[in-house]
Order: sequence, then structure tokens, then C-alpha cells
Amino acid sequence: KQWYQRRVRGLVDRSIVNRLWNEECGELRDLLKQVTEEECPLVDIAGEIVSPIHYHNSVKILHALEESPFGSKNLIGKYTHEYTAKWARIKKLFEKDNTFLADSAKHIIQNVKYDIPLFKKQIARATQIKQDSIKKQADCTNNISKYQIKYREKCADIGIVGDHVRSELKNLVGDIPAKMNDISGDIGTLQRALSYYQVFARFLINNPELEVCPLLFFVLQHGNVTVSQWETGARPSQESDSDSSVEIIEPIETHDKNGCIVVSGEMDGADKDSPISMDISSDVVSKETDPELECDIDFGIDTIDFGADIDFGDEIIDCGEIDFGDDDIEINVLEAGEEQKNELLLDNTTTRNKIVDELYELSAFLSSRREELFKHSETILSEIPDCPPEIQTTQLETVEKMMTEVDVPLGKLTNEKMRHLLLLKNSEKYIDRLTDSMHSQLRLCDKMEDSIEEMKQRISEAERTYEEGEPKMQRAIETTKLLKSCVETELSKKYKGRPVRIMGDINTL
Repeated sequence: KQWYQRRVRGLVDRSIVNRLWNEECGELRDLLKQVTEEECPLVDIAGEIVSPIHYHNSVKILHALEESPFGSKNLIGKYTHEYTAKWARIKKLFEKDNTFLADSAKHIIQNVKYDIPLFKKQIARATQIKQDSIKKQADCTNNISKYQIKYREKCADIGIVGDHVRSELKNLVGDIPAKMNDISGDIGTLQRALSYYQVFARFLINNPELEVCPLLFFVLQHGNVTVSQWETGARPSQESDSDSSVEIIEPIETHDKNGCIVVSGEMDGADKDSPISMDISSDVVSKETDPELECDIDFGIDTIDFGADIDFGDEIIDCGEIDFGDDDIEINVLEAGEEQKNELLLDNTTTRNKIVDELYELSAFLSSRREELFKHSETILSEIPDCPPEIQTTQLETVEKMMTEVDVPLGKLTNEKMRHLLLLKNSEKYIDRLTDSMHSQLRLCDKMEDSIEEMKQRISEAERTYEEGEPKMQRAIETTKLLKSCVETELSKKYKGRPVRIMGDINTL
């Protein structure tokens, strides 16, 4: 701004430009606004008519119009086309009192101090936004891959595909019995390890009646049976319901035409599957077959004497205690924990935890024995009198093999998949919570995809800003350099050809 004020002041002080040049440019601004809004009849120069328009633009446009059919003049030397006449008037107003020099200086300062730095900042910001967006887009893509890998790994740990999480989790509960039977079979291979542990413990404590890992021994012998069988030692009894299926068929009595009784139906427990005989001659009883039979029916009812008067019994009757006949009724109340006693050992939480504890105990013992055999061998125990041969003959390799056998059921009972299976079996809320946890990974992927789309839009906007700002900046730089050259040339003419150089930021463009 100081450069502009200094330049204009220098032009005014030397009487090159009128002091009131800016106030006297009203007609010039109106004409420039009109030609900018009107449609140019010459297509070749239509792209040159872009605001702001300076003196050298007007000279170039007028020259192009004069060489076209729109540049014809009448007898008195005026342009016949109105559009061309307006441009001629604009050129004349620019040249009046050297107004074009002050206007050129104004354009130079506007471009150098404001427009070009603004374009540079916009382009630099658009470039930075594009670079940051590309980097963030790449990060989001990598995060999507990580979340998907983590999701698939979690699905693999649980044992599902992951396409329909909730239904697949519910289906996993049905696999628990087969897995528990498989674990029970693995425990069945621990006979040697358990016997070795028991012999060692009995010898070390000197107690031949000592029992170690009782529940493992029980599963080893009986398999995955119920908790009730483990506690009582007897299998669950199955009561017979045969008595309730006995069907009592009452004999049917009918009368023939002679008034005699005819008996039909199953009697005396006869076989109901035997064929029914249709011969009723033996069932008909009459006087002809048995003369001594009286066919008159005796109902056993004597003559009833109702008495003269009816006594309604106004006296108080002592009914005594009412017998509802409930002496034989037995109410069975389900004791607490009865349902748990019917569970299998590996399905019940208490017994399953005890089995895990005993497996850890057995594994710790074998690990300790391995370290002892590795450091001191079996010579120490062989020197102890009455040492069982099972202990003396057991080698390091055998102990390591026992440890491997113990680790199989222990790993199956304590791994992440089994933990999820047991929680899924016992809690419906855990299914909802685990489903939501699994879906959270997918929601993060969706969020990253939304971020990628947002970054694409930002990249597109940054590219559009760059594409729009770069040509404008280049055009402003070219226009500024042209105006600088023209001003230097015109001022040189004013000073009798002496060279004139404009100094400042304009030379760093």
C-alpha cells in the first residue's frame, strides 16, 4: 500500500496524472461494466473480456474488433457497430490525462499485495489438504484391514464363521456335549500319570491309603457321569411305571329277549389279544338250560316305610373331624441343588473347576519331577530304601510324555473357545454382549469406510480448488508483469527515454 501511495503521489507530483483521476473515472467504470455484461459479437476475443480490465486489454480487444466486420466506420469516422464504439470510448477515457498509468499502478499493487498471495495460500492449503487426506485415507484402509483381521481371529478363537454372529453363537452351545465327551476321553489316557503321582505321594508321605486327584480317578474309571453318581456312587434309578399302564375293563351286562343276563367283555385277566368268539350259546342262561334258575331279578330292596311325618332334623349334628382322605397323599418337594446333581461332571461348574484344579496339580507335580530328573537323575531315589520300582524305573522322557498327555485335556478346558462356550451356555445376556462386541469391530470398519469417503470428497474439493486457483494465479502474475513492463515503458517516454525500473515485491513473482 505504501508503494501504491508513493507511486501515485510521484505521478501526481510530476503532473503526469490528474490528482482527482479516481473520482473522474465514473464513466469509464460504467462502460467497463456494460461491455463485461454484454455478449461479445466476436467469439475469438470473448475469453479476453474478464474483469478486471485494464488499459492494455482494451487496446488488444479494440484492435481485434477493428480487424473484424464489426470495425467498419461511417463517413464521419465513427464506428457503425455500437459494441466497437464502446471499446473505442473506453480506450479514449484510459488515455485521458494518463489515467491508464494510475490504473495500471493500482492493478499492480492489487495483484502483488493481495490477489497473488491469496491465490498462493489457497493453492498451498489445497495441496496440504490433499496430502493429509491421502495419508489419512491410507491409514483408514490399513485400519480396516487390521479390524477385519482382528474380527476373523476372534471368530476363529470362538469357532464361528462370522457371517451371522448371533445364530452361530447359539449353535455353538449344541457342540458342548461332544466336546465334553472328547475331554473325558482325553482324561481316560491319564492312567499312567495318575498312578505315578499316587504311588509317589503315598511313598513320600508314607501313607498307603492316600488318595490324590479323586475326581480324575473317578472320571478315568466311569467317564463323564452325573454329579449324583459321583457323590453317592450309585447310578440314577429308573422307576418303573408299569402299574400305571394297567387298564381295567368292566364286564358288560345285557339282557336277551327272555330277560336273562348276557355277560360280555374281558374277565379274569383274559388275554385281550386273543380272538373274540362270536358264539354266545354258552353265555345265555335260561330256564330251559337250568330249571332251577329263577329268572326273576331280586334287587334286594325291602318295602320302604317313609313314616307319617318327615323329620327335617332341626337338632345340631356333630360331624366330628372331616376326613378328606389325604392320608395317602405324598408331596415331593425338589431339594435345592437337585437339578445340579443331575448334571454331568464336566457340565457342572463346581466339579469342572475341581477337575481343572486337579489337572493343574498333576501338571505341577510332573513339572517338578521333570526338573528333578533333569538335574539329579534317579540315583537319589534309588538310594532310598523301599523305593517303589515305579518311581525308580520312570525316565525323564516318560515324565515329559505324561506332561504332554495332561496338557491336552487341560488346554481344552481352559482355552478361550471353551470359556466362551460355557458362558454362552449359562447366560443369554453374554450372547448379546459378545455379539455386540463382535459387531463393534465391524462398526469400526464402517466408520473407517465413511472416513475414506469423506477423505475422497476432501481430495476432490482440494483438487478443484487447485485447478481453479492455479490458472487465476498464473494469469494474475502474467498480467502484473505485463503492466509493469508497460508502465516502465510509458514512464521512460515521459523522462526522455531514460530507463525506469519498478522495485519491490513485484520482482519476486
